[in-house]
Amino acid sequence: MSIFFANFMTRVVLAPFLLHVREDFDLTKAQAGELFLILALGYSAGLMCSGFFSSRLEHRRVIVVSALGVALALGLAAISPNLSWLRSSLLLVGLFGGLYFPSGFAVLTSMVPPTNWGKAIAIHELAPNLSFVLAPLLAELMSGFGLGWRSALAGNAVLSIVAVGLFLRYCTAGREKSAVPRPAAYLDTLGQRHFWILAFFFAMAIGATQGVYSQTPLYLVSVRDLPADWVNYLLAASRVSGLFLVFWAGMIVDRLGPIRALRIFVALTGITTMTLGLLPGGWVMVGVLIQPTMGGCFFPAGFAVLSMIYPAAVRPLAISLVVPMAVLAGGGLIPAGLGIFGDHDHFALGFILLGGVILLSAALTTALKSPEGQPFLSKHSR
Repeated sequence: MSIFFANFMTRVVLAPFLLHVREDFDLTKAQAGELFLILALGYSAGLMCSGFFSSRLEHRRVIVVSALGVALALGLAAISPNLSWLRSSLLLVGLFGGLYFPSGFAVLTSMVPPTNWGKAIAIHELAPNLSFVLAPLLAELMSGFGLGWRSALAGNAVLSIVAVGLFLRYCTAGREKSAVPRPAAYLDTLGQRHFWILAFFFAMAIGATQGVYSQTPLYLVSVRDLPADWVNYLLAASRVSGLFLVFWAGMIVDRLGPIRALRIFVALTGITTMTLGLLPGGWVMVGVLIQPTMGGCFFPAGFAVLSMIYPAAVRPLAISLVVPMAVLAGGGLIPAGLGIFGDHDHFALGFILLGGVILLSAALTTALKSPEGQPFLSKHSR
């Protein structure tokens, strides 16, 4: 979880500093959103290549390579003299960061029995929720000491090195390797209907959490005229509930079954995302506070469904295909698209349309079935 925290911070640490990055490099809203697209491109490419590493190296070694590579790339980004350097460094950050998740998830699910996957995944999902809370708070703290986004990236690099040191010292799991990637296996996975449904759900979930988070400070300051320093505190407060709700989500998954839980969380995520654009005036702050509560709950359900569909031997392969597509769309295209809406003075409409698509997609959960052709039920109804 600590390594995942350091890894995930690389994708959100720039959001609270986005106004300052825009000023340093004279960027438009769309160009600022493109920085997250570049990160997502790198992350997606790293995820897709992860199977080649984990089939030759033990999962724990892949995790170490990922963490140290992220630290090096962040160091390069922190000293960026121009925009091209920053973009190239962020691409490297994403590439190394993408190597982590399939191996990290494989280690996680090997450590606990399937009946407790919901809870174990919930603990793992503390990492992004904690990142969302701490990133804006650290931004305000560092600003108070005259430190900017470059110091934040350098600090994140140090955090990654410390986390991998703790992992090597205290974790002995991860001696396994994944199945060797074969073109036939990729094609077989890509040809499955439930693969594309899962990829779409994950894209919407990442878009509703990371994508919305990336552009919310810019939206609140430039469109809703809220003070920049106050917005960071509001952003942090909005994510505190995720630290607790993720455990509730894990219990709901184990109780109701992943499909039923997924349907509920997707629908509520869509409704709350629409409030960011629909609520007038100061009421938008209510939307900012409630929107993240359901988006973060998706992941315990989503990964539990993925783990049930794909056996352990091919699970890293499935993750290395599902997640990169989702990250590219949700963490890259969605914030970039919101930035384009912002440049055309339609920021609020962008949030409304995103929420509407998420809400309507809840109907797709009825198409998810087990390999035997039966819809997934909770363990209490079998």
